[in-house]
Amino acid sequence: MIRLRQVCLAAPKISAADELAEIFGVQIAYRDPLIDVFGLENALLGFGGTFVEFIAPLKDGTTATRFLQKHPGGGGYMVIHDTDEYETIRRRIDEQGVRIAFESTPELRDPAQNTPEHGYDTFRHVQLHPRSVGGTLMEFNQTADNEDLFGGYAPAGMHWQQIVRPEDDLPKIVGAECTSSDPEKMARTWAALMDKPVDHDGEVAVIHLDGGAVDRFSAGPTDAFTRLFIEASDPASILERARERGHEVRDDAFTFCGVEFVVRERQEVR
Repeated sequence: MIRLRQVCLAAPKISAADELAEIFGVQIAYRDPLIDVFGLENALLGFGGTFVEFIAPLKDGTTATRFLQKHPGGGGYMVIHDTDEYETIRRRIDEQGVRIAFESTPELRDPAQNTPEHGYDTFRHVQLHPRSVGGTLMEFNQTADNEDLFGGYAPAGMHWQQIVRPEDDLPKIVGAECTSSDPEKMARTWAALMDKPVDHDGEVAVIHLDGGAVDRFSAGPTDAFTRLFIEASDPASILERARERGHEVRDDAFTFCGVEFVVRERQEVR
């Protein structure tokens, strides 16, 4: 199982998370108290078991600071997948010579950091260097009991299900799109790590993931995560709230923090 579970946007101020939550009518499900070790603060917005995360720097010299120097208004920072086959994927990473930007597992962490109250006693994740996977930071992670979408997911803490409930009619992430000077190569690189085929939606390369979502790859002048597809029961209200807050709405989309949010009518229960 490999799902598109979360995306991360870097923003100059964490208040961007509150604004987007208001636009989509969702709540902030979690703020990670452990991320300050990296000089960052974050907020995870709950989108029906999937998440939009914002990170913002607390000091100079962080990876987010360097990213924001290139993207002053913010931008798409990372695409995150959860899986129940972490070790298999980890072997593929080595076999295919993909460069690792960061890795954390119970075996690699200081035992004092493997805190069950944060789910870190089982959590393992690996982030792949953008230059090695086509230009966008990409992550695979695994938490115990994550087979169910509303089971374990350590990045959102241990109690997010009290805020994001399966019976609630919440928007959900159904696709993340990266632009690339060579989208076919980028798609093949990601697909090889997942052992999945590359399909096509017109000129856009597509990887179909478990749970119904897709990773998409299109031609563009920059190598970056640039577009997010959201399904919701009332797209018109979401787009109107975006317009009221001063964001230009074109057809079914608006741009926020450097990422285009495409909001469409929910097609089916996923």
